[in-house]
Amino acid sequence: MATAPTRAPENLPPTDPARLEAEVHQAVEMFHDGRPAEAVRLLRSVRRRAERLEPEPAALAVVARTLLSESAPLFDTSGDLTGALALLDRAEELAVRIGSAALQATVRGQRALVVLRSGDTRAALAAFDDAAALIDAAPDRDRAIVMLNRGVLHLEHADLTRAAADLARSVAFAEDADDARLASMARHNLGYVDFLAGRIPRALAAFEEAARTCPGGPVPAMQIDHARALREAGLVRDADSILARAAAEMRRERLFQDLGETELVRAECALADDDARDARVFAVSARRRFARRGNLRWQRKAELLVLRCERAAIDAFESFDTGDARRAAAAGVPRRALLGVAGRAAELAAACRAESRLELARSAELLATECRLRAGGPVPAEGPGPLPVPRLRPLDPLATRLQVHEVRALHALRAGDRGTAMAEVRHGLAELGSYQSGLGSLDLRTAGARHGVALAQLGLGIAVRDGSPGRVLGTVERSRAISTRLPLVSPPSDEVTARLLGELRQTEEEARALEGDAGADARVTALRSRAAALQRDIRARAWEIEADGTAAPEAPRLSEVRTAVRAGGTVFVSYARHQRDWLAVVVRPSGARLVPLAPIATVADLVRRVRADLDALAMPHLPVPLTAAVRQSLDSGLRRLDDLLVTPLGVPGRSLALSCSGPLAVLPWSLLPSRTGLPTVVTPAAATWLAATGVRRPARPAVVALAGPGLHESVAEAREVSGTWPGSLLLEGAEAGTAAARAALAEADLLHIAAHGTHRAESPLFSSLRLADGPLYAYELDAAAGAPGCVTLSACEVGLATPRPGDEGLGLTHVLLHLGVRSVLAGVARVRDDVAASTMTRLHRAMAAGAGSAAALAQAQQEADPQEPPAPFVCFGAQW
Repeated sequence: MATAPTRAPENLPPTDPARLEAEVHQAVEMFHDGRPAEAVRLLRSVRRRAERLEPEPAALAVVARTLLSESAPLFDTSGDLTGALALLDRAEELAVRIGSAALQATVRGQRALVVLRSGDTRAALAAFDDAAALIDAAPDRDRAIVMLNRGVLHLEHADLTRAAADLARSVAFAEDADDARLASMARHNLGYVDFLAGRIPRALAAFEEAARTCPGGPVPAMQIDHARALREAGLVRDADSILARAAAEMRRERLFQDLGETELVRAECALADDDARDARVFAVSARRRFARRGNLRWQRKAELLVLRCERAAIDAFESFDTGDARRAAAAGVPRRALLGVAGRAAELAAACRAESRLELARSAELLATECRLRAGGPVPAEGPGPLPVPRLRPLDPLATRLQVHEVRALHALRAGDRGTAMAEVRHGLAELGSYQSGLGSLDLRTAGARHGVALAQLGLGIAVRDGSPGRVLGTVERSRAISTRLPLVSPPSDEVTARLLGELRQTEEEARALEGDAGADARVTALRSRAAALQRDIRARAWEIEADGTAAPEAPRLSEVRTAVRAGGTVFVSYARHQRDWLAVVVRPSGARLVPLAPIATVADLVRRVRADLDALAMPHLPVPLTAAVRQSLDSGLRRLDDLLVTPLGVPGRSLALSCSGPLAVLPWSLLPSRTGLPTVVTPAAATWLAATGVRRPARPAVVALAGPGLHESVAEAREVSGTWPGSLLLEGAEAGTAAARAALAEADLLHIAAHGTHRAESPLFSSLRLADGPLYAYELDAAAGAPGCVTLSACEVGLATPRPGDEGLGLTHVLLHLGVRSVLAGVARVRDDVAASTMTRLHRAMAAGAGSAAALAQAQQEADPQEPPAPFVCFGAQW
């Protein structure tokens, strides 16, 4: 959003120097608002008028300022570096002619900025130093600009100490000049110092504050930096959303340098989201754009990213479970493609080294080495080719550090040293856990796991080749849902967030009440838009929370899992994806074994079909013939999944605890034919299950039953559940609000909620239960308040989780488990009100009679009327 520029005083003649000076400032503001073409037109108009005046110092100073102010927008829109520098040469001649050291310092600062934008960082740093030598003579605003831009250049060279010093001076000068825009830009770049230092929450907080205080909103460079931080945090779709909006404005205003940088970050976002094709489109476009502008530095960055896209495309092709993909692999097509990328990356590295672009050269060398090692090709030990064993550097960003660990592990494998290779994998995943432990937001923690995917897959491949169930289990559980092993951080008391949540609740309730009203479409659209904006604001505030960096405990070992299995009589199964197929580690009291299973694509298709059939059966008034057809399809899908995922385990009639992710985490396991009547627990990780097992529930648990509005059966169900447990508390009507639910979560041993449930796949922490005063969001649940031993949710879909790379999942049920709830019973598909009520009534009767939560659910589902649709509830976490 652009602010209205400073207006020139209209009471002065068009050629008055004071008016002309004000119009120059107006043009500069236009440029910073993203309107370079308008700025150039105004500057040229001012210059024509000023040149008609007597050549007095005031008039010549105005001409000089138009020349230096035009240089940046001219270069940004045309890429004409020679023309921009010629303008600055004329401006400096005028500054010397009138004897203004202050103006000369400003011209030199602008020259340094234009040279920096062209990609020549060494020449730019020398030019900034020249400008700084004259800075004491310059006005505060120009001093702020010089310090800001030199600070940015120090950031380019990863000299964080000098960058922070220059940027702090820029803030001080900008404040003395009463220039809020400059001050906000300098504070933003101080946030970028935090970003490069790996302090993501601080960086995001600084970016948000700078955007809030910048008159007219953030400039394009600020939006790009914000997106970079979100991408680094793993929130790639949030980053891309910011960039997509910014790109449209940049294209309109012909900000082609900014547009190219935006395309590069969007390419990185697409790569992180496993979309190599779109990523390459963005990267190639950026490469062409920079080449047309003659910006070799940025062109090289784009060339490297194009190669990374080609590398990712090879992995994407190999993951396809098709005959063509398998035949191509057998013919060596992926290997030849890897060697091709390696060769081009080595050539790029050599070119970058010749141009003294050492960091880019190192990144290209890493890529070339990784490709050659995976392809089995030669790895040069000297000369312009890749270095044989890369070294870690203190200031390497997390993604680079993990890539270095990956390449070092591949080197060790090449030498036949699997022990060293696995050590590199462990060290890399430990660094990822350390990074996640500094993030207070569960949203950021789970999103950041995507950085470790390649390393975890490499480690799993090594363990599978070894054939040791213990090593496979350790590798899977070490990289799975690292966030579940970290202590949850309670945000500080925040009145702003509380207010935003309250407004969001009211907004969504108003929109819900208007749904179906044909005359209210515009109002509903406006309310949905406002709700989305409120969600963005709430998430952004949560991202700023820092944690104390407490290291995650080690993932449990096979011996610990076997001890729990022997004590509880439950078989533990850890499912994992390896290449194209699922595999499982089955842990029984007598030992453990590795079981290969079905193709990943086959299982995913079946799970989607089963959940779609369950959703269809939950629809009211479904015609009988259609009901029969859907039920037949459901039964067929469940049998097939049973045959693929359970039968090969060889554990008939046993209680199961299943550690799984992805589509398996939302499968209604207890509906599989072989699981009928048998306790089945689904857990995000072995650590979660072990932490909850062996904890005895109270002999007389404190029970709260709560009924939400809008369901035919909710009040009767809550009353029935309450009546099952002597001394329980029943909440219904106006008493069953969000505050009461939060209090019950803190005080009860067992909480039952019968309410409408919603899982939001794109914003899983806004998954909710609808209570008397509106939705209760996952975001509102507080780790410090305490948690029940068991929560039963008689609601649709709230057992779902949005899968994130790194075997992380996020949704209401997962948040409850993070809070410390040992057992959560929730649905993974839609369920009819009457079916949910009858199932939950039987469940609580069984629990009150002494059955554990998983056993009670199995009994309740087994006793269901066979004419009714099945109830797709799952016991998550552990037995209670």
